[in-house]
Amino acid sequence: MAAGVMQRDIHGVAGSREKNRRLTAEEIQEYCRLQEELHALRQQYHLPVEEEKPTLFARLGSAYYAFKEKHSTTRRVRRSTYLWLCLPGLFGVHQFYAGHRWRGMLYLAFCWTGIPAALSLIDWMAALPMQADEEGYIEI
Repeated sequence: MAAGVMQRDIHGVAGSREKNRRLTAEEIQEYCRLQEELHALRQQYHLPVEEEKPTLFARLGSAYYAFKEKHSTTRRVRRSTYLWLCLPGLFGVHQFYAGHRWRGMLYLAFCWTGIPAALSLIDWMAALPMQADEEGYIEI
């Protein structure tokens, strides 16, 4: 019985070493060839071809931009006022001024973290190169 336990331990150690070794160039080429063959067989027999699933961050990013595109509204604001309100943007005053109440509330809720200060700096840098129209307004 002790010999059986010893054999399992030896095989367990050998198996873990097998998992950690590097593949040779021939093994990689063989793997790629088998993947292509599997893909061709799936197409031949009309089986669904597995596509690469996007990462979590890619899915979250695309969901965020789809939501933003659907729900975003642009507002006309006076450029000079908006730029001045971005400087003490820790409390989201510039977001309230631009008519983005929810963003302003989020800035206000998280003002103790310093994150809104960084975001307001980004807002300021985004609004700075915008050209104002003849009345001095920009679209935010």
